[in-house]
Amino acid sequence: MPSPYASQPPTDPISTADTPVLDRLREQGSGTGTPAVVYRELDATLGHAGLPQSATGQATLLTGRNGADAMDGHYGPWPGPTLQRLLDAGNLFHDGVRAGGACLANAYPPGYFEARRGRRFRLNAVAYAAVAAGVPQLGAAEYAAGSAVPSDLLGAHLPREGGPLGPAGSARVLSELSVLNAFTLLDVWLTDSLGHRREVEDARRLVERIDRVVGHLVDHPDGAVARGVTLVVTSDHGNLEDATVATHTRNPVPLYAVGRGAGMFVGAAGLPEVAPAVRQVLASREEPTV
Repeated sequence: MPSPYASQPPTDPISTADTPVLDRLREQGSGTGTPAVVYRELDATLGHAGLPQSATGQATLLTGRNGADAMDGHYGPWPGPTLQRLLDAGNLFHDGVRAGGACLANAYPPGYFEARRGRRFRLNAVAYAAVAAGVPQLGAAEYAAGSAVPSDLLGAHLPREGGPLGPAGSARVLSELSVLNAFTLLDVWLTDSLGHRREVEDARRLVERIDRVVGHLVDHPDGAVARGVTLVVTSDHGNLEDATVATHTRNPVPLYAVGRGAGMFVGAAGLPEVAPAVRQVLASREEPTV
């Protein structure tokens, strides 16, 4: 199965990045995949015209219910009352809590919590879903203590004795969190931000950091997969793969599933199939899912 980004221009930060781990997993997991690796290209359009948006895409990933159907079209970036009700009714953080614990692994900076106290501040769908399930948002203190992960996978913007955590440190913390919880989610929202700003070089470096983190999670003896975790990497919409536009795209999005529950994702063809597969992993788990 070829990469969905193979025909994109040379300024595509994904196909031009050095990503040996993701390349290998895509090759291993294409077609029928292997027992422990599945790669799919998901339809992110949700059966609606127009460009996919974050709120409907994230709500779909987190609930398994088509957020664009609920809104009669794509909607974002933040969930309004309709999507909030969808997330309140049950999302993967609720499932994780019931299965033994859930964690939103992001380390949010102090300015985020200051802004959150403002009357007009709105949570994105990921944060809203976590809060709806009683899962706390972590901050600089947890980052400094080694129990939260910076969304840029570096952490240069957060204080920490010994310097930024970096990709390897981020992967170690994420592995620990995923072993402690039945469901752990890291929202790498910076991919969307860099895509909108068309910052190709910064985006390419971020993609390469993601590859390094995934490499530790799937290949390191102390990584999450070696400790029984099922790793899932996907996106709510296209954006970063096409730096010729500042908008989202209708391109398919990648899904990588690695670990003991990877086979649950073989039939996934669109965003609505992700949450049911995660729930199957949780229902059959002997070890946690990230």
